[in-house]
Amino acid sequence: ATMATTLAPVSARLAPRGVSRRSARCAAERDAGRERASRASPSPETLGGRRHAILSSGATVSGLLFPREALAYGLGKAPPASGNSNRRTEEEIRRARDEAERRRDERAAEANPGVLVTLPSGIQYRELDEGKSDGKTAQKGDTLFVLYTVYRLAPGAYFKYSSGGTPIFMWARGYGTEGQDDVGATYKFVLGDPNALPRAVSPAILGMREGGRRRVLVPPALGWVNGDVNPKPPTFGAGRRLANHREEPLLMEVDLVRVRKSDEPLSEADL
Repeated sequence: ATMATTLAPVSARLAPRGVSRRSARCAAERDAGRERASRASPSPETLGGRRHAILSSGATVSGLLFPREALAYGLGKAPPASGNSNRRTEEEIRRARDEAERRRDERAAEANPGVLVTLPSGIQYRELDEGKSDGKTAQKGDTLFVLYTVYRLAPGAYFKYSSGGTPIFMWARGYGTEGQDDVGATYKFVLGDPNALPRAVSPAILGMREGGRRRVLVPPALGWVNGDVNPKPPTFGAGRRLANHREEPLLMEVDLVRVRKSDEPLSEADL
């Protein structure tokens, strides 16, 4: 009993010392781990120093390779001169505008050759070929034999027809277009008959001579306003194109092959 009483205080005094030693050992291990981690991954201050060094070296190399003006304005391109020396004068702008208008008129003349004629009614046509000097002229009541082509105008060209407008093919007769076997086949009608032609075309071809050719501007209200107006599209595709562009200005180019006067007897070609 006396020995147990004597040992109890000793064990009580030794227990705290063991705990302190373990705690110290754990703290030492934690400190060693932190030191190893700090060595493996550099601190933000270290990273910032390295980045600054790289950027500084790049700037130094670029400054040696390229002059300051090239870096500021673009490689291979000289900086603009100071002042307003590059600004065009009003005279230069006017000459450039006149040149652009001249080129536009040349392109329009290529697309729409011939002299533009405007009738008192406002109907317009272009005289592409005056025809034979001794050819018969077309008058009301005469039977005409013609070849023709119908075009539509490029968007916006209607209001500048006097200065041009690109024609786009729609359908034709007598030229073998779209696989048709109609080369030389004419369209025959009596000039002045209702619905034989669009209303804009009849007065425009009045007075044409045989061998002549005219291109008539057909406004929507004076064109193929319904299915009774001739000549009609010969193919399904041409019919679809007319349906899509019926409300647009169109062109009809008429090539007058032959005129049979109203008092002229029938010939073998008419039989």
